[in-house]
Amino acid sequence: MNTTLVKTTVPFGLMLTLLILVRPLGADANIGETVGLAYDLKSDKLLYSETHCVSEDQLAREVIYQNAEGKLIAHKVLDYSSGSTTPSFVQHNFYSRELVEVALEQGVVSMAVVDADSRETHKSGSAKPSTKLPVVIDAGFDVFVRQNWDSLVAGDSHEFQFPLADREQLIDLRIKPLRCSYLTQTDQCFRLDVANWLLRMLVKPIELGYDTERRRLTRFRGLSNIGDENGNGLVVDIKYDYQDIPRAACQIIEQTLIDNADSAATALLER
Repeated sequence: MNTTLVKTTVPFGLMLTLLILVRPLGADANIGETVGLAYDLKSDKLLYSETHCVSEDQLAREVIYQNAEGKLIAHKVLDYSSGSTTPSFVQHNFYSRELVEVALEQGVVSMAVVDADSRETHKSGSAKPSTKLPVVIDAGFDVFVRQNWDSLVAGDSHEFQFPLADREQLIDLRIKPLRCSYLTQTDQCFRLDVANWLLRMLVKPIELGYDTERRRLTRFRGLSNIGDENGNGLVVDIKYDYQDIPRAACQIIEQTLIDNADSAATALLER
């Protein structure tokens, strides 16, 4: 695994984030697809919401994360031009003041964690995936599940490589069907965990619930990609709603993004 990549210039993904912070995409370019409400898995307290806005050609996605009071806590931009299961993405975490960037280019996965204020690269690496397993990046797992739906529902398990920017490496994950831990009459659930049996003893699995008729993600139960204001990981139960998401929601949320992120954008533009 090659981890010698060092970024000395502003990467394209970071520039994309800067542009969005300064001038969000217009409402006509985005369609509200779903809203997820993330609750604490133990207390059932609402922690944050995530609103997904997609372009009409389905090649771009924005995810806007807001806490229970409506304040922006994170913003992610995904670009699916590299593949439906391997989208490049940039995520701006406002609590930690960090940018997380992952991209697949010319058969190599690059990963970086950048300080949003000082512009210092905290972590940076690249890895050439094994030819034995497919690569899945971030929200690409949702497409991967649907692509392998029949096999998974029949009882098969599937493994894939997944980049973790914080560790600067690809890890092997495994997904397989299981009985849902929550009450449902419509969902098919899957268990997502680390493929290595030894690491599985140390890392708790994630439970994914899908509507069996439309094959859409309805629940996510496990460790979130969003941390709290103290830097602690959040173990959540996210419930997704695909109904009555107004087109204007993206415009409203993008304006909130501008209002909340103005100081961060100013600092970043001083590069």
